[in-house]
Amino acid sequence: MNSALFFAVFAVLALFYTILGFLASKKIKTTSDYFLAGRNLGLFSVTLTLIATQVGGGMLVGTSQDAYLYGIYGILYTVGMAVGFVLLGSGLASKLQSLNVATTAELFETRYGSTTLKTVASLLSVITMTGILIGQVVASRTIIEILQFGSGNELIFIGFWIFVILYTMVGGLKAVVITDVFQVLLIIAIFSGIFIYSFFFGPSFDWGALMTIQKEQFGSLPISMNMVIATLIMPILFSLIEQDLAQRFFAARTKWIATLSALLTAGFMILFALVPIYFGMQAKLLGLSIPAGSSPLMATIELLTNEFVVVLALCAIIAAITSTADSLLCAISSNLAQDFDFSWLGKHNALSRSKIITLIAGLVALGASFVVPQNIIDILIGSYAISVSCLFVPLVWSYFTDRISKQAAILSVAAGFISWVAMLFWKTDAPKALVPLACSFIGYCIGLLLQRRSSEREPVSKDKSKG
Repeated sequence: MNSALFFAVFAVLALFYTILGFLASKKIKTTSDYFLAGRNLGLFSVTLTLIATQVGGGMLVGTSQDAYLYGIYGILYTVGMAVGFVLLGSGLASKLQSLNVATTAELFETRYGSTTLKTVASLLSVITMTGILIGQVVASRTIIEILQFGSGNELIFIGFWIFVILYTMVGGLKAVVITDVFQVLLIIAIFSGIFIYSFFFGPSFDWGALMTIQKEQFGSLPISMNMVIATLIMPILFSLIEQDLAQRFFAARTKWIATLSALLTAGFMILFALVPIYFGMQAKLLGLSIPAGSSPLMATIELLTNEFVVVLALCAIIAAITSTADSLLCAISSNLAQDFDFSWLGKHNALSRSKIITLIAGLVALGASFVVPQNIIDILIGSYAISVSCLFVPLVWSYFTDRISKQAAILSVAAGFISWVAMLFWKTDAPKALVPLACSFIGYCIGLLLQRRSSEREPVSKDKSKG
């Protein structure tokens, strides 16, 4: 690959992002501006920034890896997220927009009246989103390795992420939304063009005979049922409580914008998933040898196109990873800055503290990426499981009914967390992704039952005291 050409194109993009970040920062006066863009985003902005949160390392690099290994089953992760967006578009997105909070963890305080639960929920959300962010960092390493600069790859990798962290720190959600719009349009244009060119002018790929190809090359069910359930169900459930998605709905101007943007995002994701699926399966059919943890997406594009197209594809993938990473980084710092007391950082105002927290959160994720396993989808699914197991039941319950209980929420979170930890060590054929969720639901129901019995006893006790 022509490294000089890559660095020239990448430098132009980096300069453009930096300018956008500084321009956005000039309009930021409060933490609401920094984290929620003044709650004034329109349909176009919300839709493209929602797409940007999903079209990252997981969807492009991770899905192509899974398509290379498992064939059409590589689409499970994207289908899960798309179904989640359909559910959001069926009423949940408008409900989130109307809650008038800044983080999903705040609901444990506003609805359940517990600051302790809010703190616990925020901490679990931060852990989950940090795991997802680490997945994006890992994805970027697999792409940067293509440059083949040896030890120089690490310097490029670290420099790239420091740049992402700094422009997110400076501009907040406004900078993220502005760059997301540009990045998504860039990604769509480049990969749609490459896909159409490869499909019509590259080696034949018979979509009509897809199931035959699946059985011959990958097997009818190449992954365990446990993995199928986890890869499909976890993204669906997590999308309903995910802070970086909720942050977009909180920032939407109206309920209608929140609803329609969710449905448009779902449709786009299913269509765009054909790109990494095609290149991942094509790599297998062409007999390409892809080392573990590497990207079949770029290997196939290199084989089927020329140097200039490879450079464009590489920049588009980096843009995709960046668009998801900066969204996650902004959501993580939103949770930390608004749900925890960081006055110990010194005599900074709330906005300055938020920027410092963004910087620290980004550096922690960058450091952690050096010590975690390198399978991107596994990192994402494992991260989703923490929040879904503990927070899904009490949060979704609070969306729809006033029949809630602080005691039920405590039992639900505790039961979900304990069973999630147990599933890490228990070897079983049972669907590990669903067991903690079931335990969390049972815990919530028990809490409601205990509260009802307690409220039934109170009038009796009062009557006896009067007598």
